[in-house]
Amino acid sequence: MSTRKFRVGIIGGGGIAQAVHIPGWRNLPEAEIVGIADVSEATAKKAAEAAGGAQVFTDYRELLKLDLDAVDICTPNKIHTPAALAALTAGKHVLCEKPLAVSTAEVRQIGQLADKKKLNLMTAQHQRFTAPGRAVKAWVDGGNLGEVYHARVRAMRRAWLPPAPGFIDAKLAGGGPCMDIGVHALDLCLWLMGFPKPVRVSGTSKTNFAKGHDMPNRWGEWDRARYSVEDFAAGFVHFDNGATLVLEAAWMGHQKDDEELLAQLFGRKGGVSWPSGEFAAAPNAVLAQGTLALPEHVPHPHWHEIAAFHDCVVNGKPSPVPWTETINVIGILEAVYASSQQGGEITLKL
Repeated sequence: MSTRKFRVGIIGGGGIAQAVHIPGWRNLPEAEIVGIADVSEATAKKAAEAAGGAQVFTDYRELLKLDLDAVDICTPNKIHTPAALAALTAGKHVLCEKPLAVSTAEVRQIGQLADKKKLNLMTAQHQRFTAPGRAVKAWVDGGNLGEVYHARVRAMRRAWLPPAPGFIDAKLAGGGPCMDIGVHALDLCLWLMGFPKPVRVSGTSKTNFAKGHDMPNRWGEWDRARYSVEDFAAGFVHFDNGATLVLEAAWMGHQKDDEELLAQLFGRKGGVSWPSGEFAAAPNAVLAQGTLALPEHVPHPHWHEIAAFHDCVVNGKPSPVPWTETINVIGILEAVYASSQQGGEITLKL
């Protein structure tokens, strides 16, 4: 029996890598992180130390020369596509932080290359691995929702704007709260809906607060001159099966709650909300409602996400978050931006 461990290289050694990806890989006894690449050598060294002494690179192309089974991409959004294409070309399986890419053309390019090379590709949508996500999905799969005719998606914050350039500079981020937090709630909602095909989208995106000085930010100051993404966006989506969806995403806004990350689905048999687990139905013409039984706490959903990716690679299973699902998520977000710019409804052909 081989004692060789599953060898991982990480591209991007910053916050998300150090906070959850590195601990997630180190939690897998079968895996080892052998290299970290980051344009900042200091960041790469700090991440490598957290990884247990991995090799350090400032050019991910040098990292890809190592004997690796998989690459985990934790860079700013705009680097996802070149890094993923390079990793797949080098024959490595790829786990990539959300969003996989900031355009459908790039998602398709990455996905088709993975298919051609027969490599696993997974977008890191960790909300699917949370206790509420799993519980609501089980309830829906049990036939309690029925045909979904409408859904609401909210990813709204009061004053939590991430100040790092990788979030606020369009050249690095490709978008603001839509691409940062909207992608989480939208992916989860479409997953619960069974991923109907979006066909038409109208939307708006704007900067209401981030260019001014009146709104305080709980994560501290940011470079207003460099700020070039939206701080609010909204969209209305039509699907090929007749269902509709409303999307709202913001980092800043006057609301009571610090953050609302939720999806509400309306079906012909019942309705349900995530992550609360609250549901309503009318069995035998009697109005009924309640809350799904949720585990008190399932720690580290990112760890479960990483374990699922590892399992699909070593055991030849399909990707838990395939690019053919991700392209619908990005298609909607891309269309929200395009609709706002063009001032009209966008027709999608995904």
